[in-house]
Amino acid sequence: MVATQTSNTGDPSRLIVVSNRLPVTLAQSGNEWSFKLSSGGLVSALSGLKREMSFTWVGWPGKDFGESDRQKINSLLKENSCGAVYLDDETAELYYNGFANSILWPLFHYHPGEMIFEDAAWDAYQRANQAFAESLLDQVQDGDLVWIQDYHLMLLPRMLRKLLDERGLRSVKIGWFLHTPFPSSELYRILPVRREILEGVLAADLLGFHTYDYARHFLSSCTRILGLPSAPNSVECEGRVVHVGTFPIGIDPEKFAEALETSEVQGRLQEFEQKFKGTRVVVGVDRLDYIKGVPQKFLAFEHFLTQHPEHVGRVVLVQVAVPSRGDVEEYKQLISNVNELVGRINGRFGTVEYTPIHFLHKSVTFTELVSLYAVSDVCLITSTRDGMNLVSYEYVASQQQRHGVLVLSEFAGAAQSLNGSLIINSWNIEEVADAMNQALSMSAEQRAANFNMLYKYVTKYTAAYWGVSFISELKRVSQAADELAQLPQLTAQVACDKFTAVSGRTRLLLLDYDGTLSATRTIPEFARPSPQILRMLRRLSEQPGTLVYVVSGRTRAHMERWFEGLDLGLVAEHGLFYRHPQAAQKRMAQSPAVDGDEPKRKLDGWYCLVEHTDPQWRDTVLPLFQHYAERTPGSFIEEKEIDITWHYRNTDPEFGLWQANELKINLERVLSHLPLTIVDGNKTVEVRPSSVDKAYAFRAIMGDLRDLDLGFVMGIGDGRGDENAFSYLHAEFKRLPALITCTVGRKSTHAKYYLPNVDSVLSILSKLAGSD
Repeated sequence: MVATQTSNTGDPSRLIVVSNRLPVTLAQSGNEWSFKLSSGGLVSALSGLKREMSFTWVGWPGKDFGESDRQKINSLLKENSCGAVYLDDETAELYYNGFANSILWPLFHYHPGEMIFEDAAWDAYQRANQAFAESLLDQVQDGDLVWIQDYHLMLLPRMLRKLLDERGLRSVKIGWFLHTPFPSSELYRILPVRREILEGVLAADLLGFHTYDYARHFLSSCTRILGLPSAPNSVECEGRVVHVGTFPIGIDPEKFAEALETSEVQGRLQEFEQKFKGTRVVVGVDRLDYIKGVPQKFLAFEHFLTQHPEHVGRVVLVQVAVPSRGDVEEYKQLISNVNELVGRINGRFGTVEYTPIHFLHKSVTFTELVSLYAVSDVCLITSTRDGMNLVSYEYVASQQQRHGVLVLSEFAGAAQSLNGSLIINSWNIEEVADAMNQALSMSAEQRAANFNMLYKYVTKYTAAYWGVSFISELKRVSQAADELAQLPQLTAQVACDKFTAVSGRTRLLLLDYDGTLSATRTIPEFARPSPQILRMLRRLSEQPGTLVYVVSGRTRAHMERWFEGLDLGLVAEHGLFYRHPQAAQKRMAQSPAVDGDEPKRKLDGWYCLVEHTDPQWRDTVLPLFQHYAERTPGSFIEEKEIDITWHYRNTDPEFGLWQANELKINLERVLSHLPLTIVDGNKTVEVRPSSVDKAYAFRAIMGDLRDLDLGFVMGIGDGRGDENAFSYLHAEFKRLPALITCTVGRKSTHAKYYLPNVDSVLSILSKLAGSD
């Protein structure tokens, strides 16, 4: 049974937390199974959240089990609000060690040289994520919150969303949080499966990162690799807005405050104070991993003792190095290097009475850890890359009496939050040594002032605060997603039923071209319709009583050339020009009222909705467009009969957007007194006469067709420019039962239906073409 989460507002909803590993260690005694809570950063963080809300935790139990054992384990886990995802041992090994820890971990921590990409490991990563999705499908209900954790499960949001959509569960809210750094796009792009990983997490509603730097790198990767438009806190993907937020993780400081009051810690603290009497203590606590900068720390300490010989015999470094993946060759080499450094430094500066470095290559108890934090004068963190580093928080929480100094690497995520610490470049040995000397020389008043800033932050932004704030934001951003979930997808059944129900009356189809009938192309010559599209449009226009209009931003010449030989209505330059199909012209000729009310003039068989086709404003706009085209590699200008468009789809994504924004500012300044509109399109900036758009063109067309007995009207489009057209159609045909307005891509829209992509549009239109 999935536990219920109750928020402070009393609004109950179900929360499911998903991580690679369950936070338990299973043990068997005879036929009985038992488990105990495991330790770890995620366990510690979510234990704080557990105090605020209950949730079910789903994950891999650590090994595979037989069917009979699975039943017993499932029952035991269910009683404790957990659920297991079972993986065979080979898949688990390749997925966890072969891909997650051998590819994503080193890449995300800026160690691409440690990457070993193998297809078998990638296949296992996909299988494991699919197994998680299928397991969750048995538990998730509509309206649930699913919070997925970390880089092990980056394909899960998309896989789960696909299964949920197939089952009709469209109101499940999915969040994903990354507990590591996210690398810059220049580094991330070397990943062979870079697109699949990004697309996997973009199916979530909310993506969380420790710092804005990590979020910014992710957004840049989406823009540069996937070509998706992004904002500082969101990215648009497949018609959805995926929200991106910064949520610095915290700890449970009360746990450390309570521990300091226990007799065990007090006793151990007294022992340490006696042992280190007359000596200043620098403490380091790290997992022995190449990202933690332990060799850099020892080299800096050696330089510190060399530069400040007065501290020899008076300062010791106590380093706890928790073992990590000792079976991997890179880690074996790291252990060897660290041991060599410890031996060298202790041999150089040590005496019988004095050992400069106390190196503990093992895990220590919580009592021992808190006592070491409390007895030390300085905490030294020299990570070369670290998602957050909660040791810094734990040290502050344990220093209420001594007010020790925190020396923190700028490459740890915590450095962006912990004002009051000494920030260092862990690769600069001299700078780290100077920071140690500064920390040991700092006055009591300065230490107290720094500590108060740190302690205030650590006690406010706790693990519980982190969890509650993420879930609250997930609920908030999902409200808009819930509205989108109510937008129905247009089915062939609905379209065909409405289409065939009006036999004998006129049927009108208004179809956008770029992004609706055909994928958007930057170069006009490449946007030519395929033979498949032309055949479909021909059959559709040949249906009895059916008028088909194709709407595009392209020029009249392009559209005449592309659709030559087809009896179609054409609308060019987003509504500035239009012409009717021959079938409509014949029927209009039989009507006494064939001319609409919109002001227009006729040019070569086309109606033009503006008075002048060569306005003077072009002489002002064109030099400005040329200026930006020359200074933005990959951009170009498209001159139409009336419109002028600057395209920047093939430019550097970030630079092109920056140039486009600057261009719009300059255009607004020089064109403010003219009746012109600056249209911010899909990787385009367009200048065109005001008031004329697709809705205006549709109004003119309807005026011409006013005496026709319209029984079916369909309007399909994909862009922002189509929204006014949808609104017009709803107002004009509000009493028409067979009205269909449809956008391409699920998004906030005035349309009544959506279709996911161009292929789905063509599929439905092809069925309409064969309906009668």
